Amino acid sequence: MPRKLKPWQGVMLQRISVPMMFARLSFAATALSLFAMANTATASDPGKKACATEARSLCPAEMKSMSRKKVEACMIAKIDQTSAICHAAMLQIKAQREVAFKH
Repeated sequence: MPRKLKPWQGVMLQRISVPMMFARLSFAATALSLFAMANTATASDPGKKACATEARSLCPAEMKSMSRKKVEACMIAKIDQTSAICHAAMLQIKAQREVAFKH
């Protein structure tokens, strides 16, 4: 039976099991690392940042699906509607897909 907390102790001092604490920490660490990787990729490649903005308007359904492959396929299909920076990035992605498909 969990012990009753005094009003001044607040919710933050609740006891949680070790496995639950590990699960929460693992989730937080994973989310933080994914966020850091996304920011690094976006910051290092201006084409990806430009394409992300354009993908929200050109491919909203694919963006909601959270599927990178679907978003890339949609953007490649609508490549003529993209900016010059995004166009170059999408051509590079298209070439990478073609090389991967051949192997």
